[in-house]
Amino acid sequence: MTKEEIYEKANSVIGIGGMTGNERLSASGLMTLFDKAKKHDKYLARTILQALRFDEVSISRIIGYSIDALKYPNAWDFPNKNSNGIENQNSGTLEYSNLNEIGMGAPLSGMCKLKINESKAVLVSENCGGPAIWTRNGQKIAIPIWEKSFFGGKFQRIGLLDLEKQTLTKYKKKFRVLDLRSFNGNLIVGFDSPIHKMKKVEFDYENEPIEIVIGIK
Repeated sequence: MTKEEIYEKANSVIGIGGMTGNERLSASGLMTLFDKAKKHDKYLARTILQALRFDEVSISRIIGYSIDALKYPNAWDFPNKNSNGIENQNSGTLEYSNLNEIGMGAPLSGMCKLKINESKAVLVSENCGGPAIWTRNGQKIAIPIWEKSFFGGKFQRIGLLDLEKQTLTKYKKKFRVLDLRSFNGNLIVGFDSPIHKMKKVEFDYENEPIEIVIGIK
């Protein structure tokens, strides 16, 4: 069954918002396909649950916390280039290089530069993770940045690049492994530790304590 067919079945269900998970699977006729996919094709299982409007935390709990079940892009697999899609003087592209796992089977880290207006390139960090996410107007981008603790462990902070202010703001709050998804007003929305005790992140970048603000001019 194609992705389009799955969504067609899911969209045909009336009153899906008031149903339990099993009721959604049953009413859509996707129960049998889901049971098979859960065992043999976790990506397909995820697609079915997304079509039936399960939230991300519920999806991970149902199909298991594993890398192959994660939505793309994620901390283990994301593109080398991430553009804001603007083609004038406000264009910006985040470019990664030297991406490597921080440990065997662990998320990726690498050098990250912001290319502005197809000319100026600014080093963000030599230890950036992903995926990074742009605001809708393409003037801010949130990036997971890897750092080492005093005892040698690794953690992430959120970095926020602002093209209008020409600044990089690094925040104090620490995370294990970020999986950033979107901006919602002043909130950076995503998940922390997506394959082990996942927690939803709603990070208010206007009010969170700041570690440092760096000019990128």
